[in-house]
Amino acid sequence: MRSKKDNHLSAKLNPSFTSSQAALEFLMTYGWAILIVITAIGVLAYFGVLSPDNFLPEKCSLPSGMTCLDYRVESYRVLLVLQNSLGKTITVNNITVSGNNQGCTDNESITLKLNEKAVFAVTQCSNGISGQKFKGNMSVSYTIEGELSHDIKGTLKAKIVPGDSISSSSICQNAQNSGLCGGLDIVFGYGYQEACCGEYGLCCS
Repeated sequence: MRSKKDNHLSAKLNPSFTSSQAALEFLMTYGWAILIVITAIGVLAYFGVLSPDNFLPEKCSLPSGMTCLDYRVESYRVLLVLQNSLGKTITVNNITVSGNNQGCTDNESITLKLNEKAVFAVTQCSNGISGQKFKGNMSVSYTIEGELSHDIKGTLKAKIVPGDSISSSSICQNAQNSGLCGGLDIVFGYGYQEACCGEYGLCCS
């Protein structure tokens, strides 16, 4: 076994001995801590905690002329609040949202005057489970009176949130069994039939 005197002598004869010994002592002291940190990073990366998608800002963007004021992405539908800024009255013919390996379309026509806004519900989607990230594209088809149809495209990035049930499964099922789906909006209010379709796949025709 080397004595301190021997080590001191070795350091004098070989200057690199001191730096090597210091490096070895550092590794012995902090090696376990470094290993634990590396392991923790590996575990977080494996479970997707460090995925870049988790740090992407949420946004809903469309080209100039159509403004996305608000949005909400649920497991089975997407809600969009759009405002007409095109300078003319337009009719929105359909909206398609695609992302997370699926696509869904709202074919309801809504007329918007200049600066008027409306809520659009795109149903029958399969966006994913609550808590996941949604990253997709939007396509809005609209017409201006006396002109051809136009399509504008935008992007949508948001966290999927739980959706509140608007309709009742039993009411929707009874209406479909009795052939009374067309009366749902009259009895329960506009949009009820669409809710039955989006939430339970009933009364879709």
